[in-house]
Amino acid sequence: MIKAPKTIIISGTGRNVGKTTYAQEIIREFKIETPIAIKISSHFHSHNYKMKIIDVNDDYKIWEETNPNENTDSSKMLKAGAHKVFYIESKDEFLPKVISVLQQIIDFNNRIIIESAAIRRYIQPKEFVLLFSEEFPKIKKSMLDIESLIDKRVLASYY
Repeated sequence: MIKAPKTIIISGTGRNVGKTTYAQEIIREFKIETPIAIKISSHFHSHNYKMKIIDVNDDYKIWEETNPNENTDSSKMLKAGAHKVFYIESKDEFLPKVISVLQQIIDFNNRIIIESAAIRRYIQPKEFVLLFSEEFPKIKKSMLDIESLIDKRVLASYY
């Protein structure tokens, strides 16, 4: 387990519950600390624009977002004031490898905002936040083993 004393991990009970909007708010709040943002998706997508390749292989893909003017979650995080943003596509079982790569390029003692539930199994953050909506009030089955680690629950309609 990696200790990340200034990291905030953001998760949600479903899609479109406000995770990225919440992440943007946190990034703006800590902008003076030049936060690093990380967006992790367990779904692999095709990209129609270029990001800086960090490590791409059959198990996972790591890019650095460099364009704040796209309509993607990673671009929105960069536009909100993140110093660097990494977009990662990885199945949960490969997250330990992803973390090993990240440890080579970022210091986990710095302010980091991560949008991912599964990463909580490997990183001990300052705060683990769950966004939920009235439409999706219950935690996902895939998160049941980490439900007890949630520090803060936020009603997504607030965002």
